[in-house]
Amino acid sequence: MTVWQSRGALYKAGFLATVIGAALFAVGFCTPSWVSFKGALPQTTSMGLWQTCTDDLSLCVASVDSDNPGWLKATRALECISMFFAVSACIVGLYSNCILKARLTTDFFNKNMETSAVVSVVFGVFGLIIYATQIKSFQRSMLSTLSWGFVLVCVSHTLLGAGALLMLVPHKFRLIALQDHFAHRQMQDSFHTQVDFPDYISEGGNRNANIAPLDVEVTMTPPAYETVVNSPHEGNPPPYSEVDKSHDPY
Repeated sequence: MTVWQSRGALYKAGFLATVIGAALFAVGFCTPSWVSFKGALPQTTSMGLWQTCTDDLSLCVASVDSDNPGWLKATRALECISMFFAVSACIVGLYSNCILKARLTTDFFNKNMETSAVVSVVFGVFGLIIYATQIKSFQRSMLSTLSWGFVLVCVSHTLLGAGALLMLVPHKFRLIALQDHFAHRQMQDSFHTQVDFPDYISEGGNRNANIAPLDVEVTMTPPAYETVVNSPHEGNPPPYSEVDKSHDPY
């Protein structure tokens, strides 16, 4: 049984959202329809990160050269890093959920997919902000409008972030459950619950043999002090059977 079968519904939903987001990001990353330019001529020009095309995409020209503005190069670099982490998230997620038979022992490595997705979103959002704020000044003589390719990349980053969040929530619940289990085990293994008091009973004796009933009156008393002191025996006191009990006050 793979790890995927033991995952909860919340984690599976986040996993699928992350994979779908990465697929949409790949499409938007390559499309030349990030922005549309419309000037005096009726023909509209669309531009993406890598190509500039006519409105019907019948004629496309690569737009990667040294004359590109710095903000466009920065956007490309950020989106390339974002794409790398998005693909890495999918590869790591497929390996750790669909190939491995058990979870890795270190919990940090069980969250590589979520971490990669979050990093992808961070770099990608920065690239989108730079592109959206600087594109207005790229062709001042033409009216620029953000197109469906840019919107598709925004949706993909939203899915990546939401998927990572949904996958991280079960990890948080699991960590809380492990902490509660550890605290419960510590209380069970504490000194007060593990003390085993020995039975002070002579070998071969009965547990209740030396325990006198509470309602039995004990009548045996020690001999009088004068009897012990005036005894003719030297050394240890005489046996109790030889003691003179005539002065016993009882």
